[in-house]
Amino acid sequence: MSTRSTTGILVVVTTMIRLSDALGQTYTHPTVGVQSTYTGACMVTTCSGTYYDSGGAAGNYAANTNNIFRTFCPNAPGMCVRATFSQFTMNDTYFLCFGPNSCCDYLQILNGPVQNSPTIYSNCTTSPGTITANNPSGCLTFRFVSDNTVQLAGWTATLSCVPCGVGPSGSTNSDCAFATPVCTDASLSDASPGPGITAEGCSGCVTSENYTNWYRIQIQTSGTLAFTINPNNNADDFDPVVFGPNVTCSALGTPARCSYAIAAGNGNTGLGNGAVDVSETVTGDQWVAPMNVLAGQTYYVMINGWSATSGSNGFLLDWTGTAGLNCVILPVELTDVRARCEDGKPVLRWTTASEHANSGFFIQRSPDGERWSDIGWVNGAGGSTQTLNYLFQDNEPLPYGPAFYRLRQVDLDGAEELSRIVYVKDCVDQDGELRPVPNPAEDVVNLYVDLGRDGDGVADVMILDAFGRAVKRISAVVGMEQGPIMLDVSALASGSYSVTVRHAVTGRMLRARLVKR
Repeated sequence: MSTRSTTGILVVVTTMIRLSDALGQTYTHPTVGVQSTYTGACMVTTCSGTYYDSGGAAGNYAANTNNIFRTFCPNAPGMCVRATFSQFTMNDTYFLCFGPNSCCDYLQILNGPVQNSPTIYSNCTTSPGTITANNPSGCLTFRFVSDNTVQLAGWTATLSCVPCGVGPSGSTNSDCAFATPVCTDASLSDASPGPGITAEGCSGCVTSENYTNWYRIQIQTSGTLAFTINPNNNADDFDPVVFGPNVTCSALGTPARCSYAIAAGNGNTGLGNGAVDVSETVTGDQWVAPMNVLAGQTYYVMINGWSATSGSNGFLLDWTGTAGLNCVILPVELTDVRARCEDGKPVLRWTTASEHANSGFFIQRSPDGERWSDIGWVNGAGGSTQTLNYLFQDNEPLPYGPAFYRLRQVDLDGAEELSRIVYVKDCVDQDGELRPVPNPAEDVVNLYVDLGRDGDGVADVMILDAFGRAVKRISAVVGMEQGPIMLDVSALASGSYSVTVRHAVTGRMLRARLVKR
């Protein structure tokens, strides 16, 4: 018999509520497992709260609880969960009972996120006292057994977190926000330190997150999405889960494909192998049907390991469908960068359409577009598929004249990328300004145009030689909100020129001197 199925208990749950940390949150131990498993509830990520037996703060625990467990994990990097028992009454022993020390009712505390993690405590006659996780997930799992004879007051434990050297890093693909982007049809190997610091995958047939790896797939060419999970140790138990299409980590919804079958034994599982069902219980054959997917759609795949060794042993993930998965990884998809004066201060605003492993942004400033210095930092979201808006106000702007700004985006692995340059004129002077950069110029010059009170608009842009003749002329939408105008001046002879910008509606003209090297 599988240790993941219960005897004579069937509780169908169509929606699992996501639990998040809340100061003063109370938790009780479940009495039955969800969906024919020993799992009493989805794992909880928290660093505070009070944990009671099934009777709560005032009642006794329930009879006939059959090895039902629940798991608590830290919600912050580098932390491990600690349980401090302030009350423990469970001294129900009898020489014919088969629990530790002849206990008829007993609590087990496990060092890890799954029900077969190593046991730290297993007893009923003495209080656990203070128990602290010491494993890469930072999680503790609590498993309880009671018979039908005597029910006592049970336990009260305070949950907290403490810094530890083995806890989760908070930036691995154990969390959906840091899902690994899949940009190739090639097989990949992976393993997991635990369920991450956010509980986001529990819905449909997903009873809990354990040792999880998340992947984000963007379909490049239409076809079928299918894959095989091949455990490096066939004794390990993995489950396939697919969310989508076009969902976000904060709103994944019910899985489009899901299996938590174990009846067929361990070993390979996934989407394919002739399966036609879209979801299956513990009695399934470990395979669900491939998906017909369309170019442009995105999906999240979660691989969920249930064995105590599945996290360390890992697996091979082999993509077997016909859909094309090749793509270009964009750590940060920066869709807009703007700068303008607001209440006498330069303010930068920028937008990202998606982020992957984004540590954050250094804000850089320059008086001339060539010499740059860091003046501030804004944290990134880490990972996101949603549109995010950022803002930075320069509270100590240059004491005189205009300034140039740009973003220096930094990935979690230290890689960097620069944004386009934006320009803010002297926030005290709002009458408009035209500024060529660089100046002198060799091949290309960027014209930063602030039309002041006239705002952005269509303008006639000309470069005039020393005799007043137009040697280059274009029409463009200009203004601080539009970014610079790029002009190719490589064909111009060396010398001094005049650049003019004339507003098409108001006729207002700005002029600046340009030197061509």
